This record gives sequence, structure tokens and C-alpha cells, in this order.
Amino acid sequence: MKDLTHPGRVPPPPTFAIVPVITTLASTGFTKVGIARHFNVDVRTLDRWMEEHPELAEAFKAGRDQERQSLHNVLYRLAVEQQDKIAAMFLLKSRHGYREGDQSEQSNRVAITFNLPGAMTPDQYKTIEAVATTRPKVNRNAD
Repeated sequence: MKDLTHPGRVPPPPTFAIVPVITTLASTGFTKVGIARHFNVDVRTLDRWMEEHPELAEAFKAGRDQERQSLHNVLYRLAVEQQDKIAAMFLLKSRHGYREGDQSEQSNRVAITFNLPGAMTPDQYKTIEAVATTRPKVNRNAD
């Protein structure tokens, strides 16, 4: 159990007051470190606040999703409305798994690996040869 009575513990501001702030900051690209600095606390304190108050973590996720949507929208408009080839290729690759070139060669390729023993000295080889020739032969056709 966490020590909630620690004298250095910084209590969070009221959640109704900071949820929109966290959402706004995250939607404009702030990281957890930047948000913690905004509130003049350590990032570990912000993480604790988010753990103790799930609505703060949700606000951060919602802000991040707003940022992602805004950036995607900008790229989409560049690709479609202004026919920006780089933006179009990026969207194809990141959103739709597009790969340049013919991938059929690589997907149907068979790989066989042979593992060969390392080099032996003549004495080592003679020892192995002697063991191999002194084994009793098993007659497999006896049954």
C-alpha cells in the first residue's frame, strides 16, 4: 500500500480543474514531462496523480488522440487536396502497410541452413573415427 501521508506528497489540484488543461496540453504536443512542468511538479508526481485519478490519464490519452487526428488531417489534406506525393506515400505506408517494390520474391523464398562442425585436428578426427568403427553393428532386418 502506498504511503499517502508522506509529508512531501503533493496533492493534485481538483480534477475538474485540470482535466481540460491536461487534454489541451497533450493535444498541442506536450509530453508528460512538459505537463508536469506546467503544474510545477515532478513527472513521477504526475504519474501518481494519473494512477490515483484515472480521469487524468484519460484526459492525457484524449489529448494525444486529438493531436494524432490533427496531424493525420493535415497529412491527408496535403496528400489529397494539394497532391503532395510525400504525404501520400507516408499515409499509404503507415496506415495501409504499403511497401515499395515487388515483395513476392521475399515472401516465397525458402531458406535452408546447414550447421557444419568446426575444424578438427588430425588427432580429434582419428578419435572420432575409432569410436565410429568400433560400435557394434545393429541388424535392423532381424525382426
